[in-house]
Amino acid sequence: MPVALFVYRRHAQLPRTLDCLRESGVRRLYAFSDGARGDADWPDVVEVRRMLAGIDWTEPVIVERPENFGLSASIRDGMDRLFERHETAVLIEDDICVAPEFYDYARLALAHYESAPAVAGITGLRYPFDLHAFDDYPYDVFLSPRFSSWAWGTWRSRWKGFDFDAETLRRRIGAAADFRPEHAGADLPAMIHEAVVTETLGGSWDVVCAANMLLAGQYFVTPTWNMVENTGLGEGTHAVEAPSWQLHWERGRRPELDEIRFAPPAADERVLKSYRRFFARHDGTGGALAQARLSAARWRSARRLRRAWSRL
Repeated sequence: MPVALFVYRRHAQLPRTLDCLRESGVRRLYAFSDGARGDADWPDVVEVRRMLAGIDWTEPVIVERPENFGLSASIRDGMDRLFERHETAVLIEDDICVAPEFYDYARLALAHYESAPAVAGITGLRYPFDLHAFDDYPYDVFLSPRFSSWAWGTWRSRWKGFDFDAETLRRRIGAAADFRPEHAGADLPAMIHEAVVTETLGGSWDVVCAANMLLAGQYFVTPTWNMVENTGLGEGTHAVEAPSWQLHWERGRRPELDEIRFAPPAADERVLKSYRRFFARHDGTGGALAQARLSAARWRSARRLRRAWSRL
């Protein structure tokens, strides 16, 4: 199973990201290096490419873009290329550090849920919501309606099912009888409005994926322990200050992978209630979905935005 690594100019963060991929057992690596936005960024891009060329624990396929694609176009083009050759893939960005068990977990989860069309993908990220949500919970993963762009994987068929045309998505949202993005987090309604309706949120490929998931009633497989750390919060396409919460690998809570208990492809409302409370309290949550900061006033406008969608 290949891993697609998307890099730009984060040469300070990249060595740890690469070390984590090596320790996780990744042996098939595709690296997509975006070109510089301007002359000032070229030295950083060149240094990142030097680091990629120095990888000695596998033979990566390195795609060096001669010009700047931008985050969304780079990821979409890279994933399209991978799925011309492979049925499954995992996506990692250059500031994402995964725990040693992540790759094996991703491989097992993708194999287990391959025939479940209600599952759009899998992630290694568990946001730090209340662990009491898992009291007496009989599984090691749960199903979330939220797309997660930090250390995730999917299948060719699911990726090809995502519609990235904003006009088409606007029509589908307007025609949907029960489009409720707030069920996936209090920050989602405004971000989907900016990414799809007004098209003012740049680098929002993952917000578009989130809208597709919600329209299709799909879920992400999410572990009950966290395997993801982000070393780039406060930087990047949607740079904001780091959130008040932190992510740490939860090694003490991980199960034996050969005994992992996979949940059926349906939501557990008790777990999701705690999950939603986390997003109601915090305004930064992950990837483009998190790094576009929302003011309290915009949060309060979420229901008004839903009414606006119905008039599209």
